[in-house]
Amino acid sequence: MPVFHYVNGKVVTEDEARISVFDLGLLRGYGVFDYVQLYKGRPFHLRAHVERLHCSAQQIQLDLPMSIEEIEKTVWNLIERNEPIDAGIRFVITGGLSGKDLLTPGHTSSLIMLFHPFSPYKEEYYQNGMRAITTPVLRYLPHVKTTNYMPAIFAMKKAIGAGVDDALYLNDEGRIIEGTTCNVFFVKNGVLITDNSDQLVKGVTRDVVLRLAQNHYPIEFRSLSLAEATSCDEAFLTSSIKDMIPLVQIDHKKVGSGHPGSVSAHLRTLFHCYIKDYFKSNKHLTKVTA
Repeated sequence: MPVFHYVNGKVVTEDEARISVFDLGLLRGYGVFDYVQLYKGRPFHLRAHVERLHCSAQQIQLDLPMSIEEIEKTVWNLIERNEPIDAGIRFVITGGLSGKDLLTPGHTSSLIMLFHPFSPYKEEYYQNGMRAITTPVLRYLPHVKTTNYMPAIFAMKKAIGAGVDDALYLNDEGRIIEGTTCNVFFVKNGVLITDNSDQLVKGVTRDVVLRLAQNHYPIEFRSLSLAEATSCDEAFLTSSIKDMIPLVQIDHKKVGSGHPGSVSAHLRTLFHCYIKDYFKSNKHLTKVTA
């Protein structure tokens, strides 16, 4: 069965998915994106992702080409055209066709939805943990999910060259704020620690984990130096795609014992129970009608 996508008002196959070479997303990197995870064709916190997409667009003065409610209806139409599998939908909004100066927007924004069949991470990552390096980063509007991911590309090339799995961004003070495509948590003396500044993108998975954790662990919102991070008892990464993956090494230094810890295992169990409960309590979300 072919995979269907959405591009500017049309549901299309991969071969038919095209935008103009004069689109400002291509010419100037003017765009934002978001990603929602599907479990057997059912979106997890769709409204939260679409609202964040809207917020990101507002931050760079991009108009949504349709309302939040219309985007949701379009998502359900796209889901119905594809197989009910574990997958993801990537939203991309760009500035659309450029004006004659090839700089300013001349037409309506472009809206793209790409349907990605989901390839989960290897089970060994969840059993044994990931390793990461650190890298200084200077990102424009770091709290916004813009389409400019060159820092992440550079960081991941560096990580791959070092033979590890991911990279963590350091701010100007040399403190860890987030991963290339994920949020990072640390556990120290039973306290859950994560940055909450405007230097990072606050993920939907991160928000769920924080809500689940608040009934079980004290929480501190702050960034950590590398020295303090590796002195913690454990660490883990969160994202829609990663779920929750233990982080056991940073810059060739073990985090705690160098093995996944009990707190991250406990929170991952709570998170998976939450996913099941979410879909049980939202059985009516099978179709958004016009």
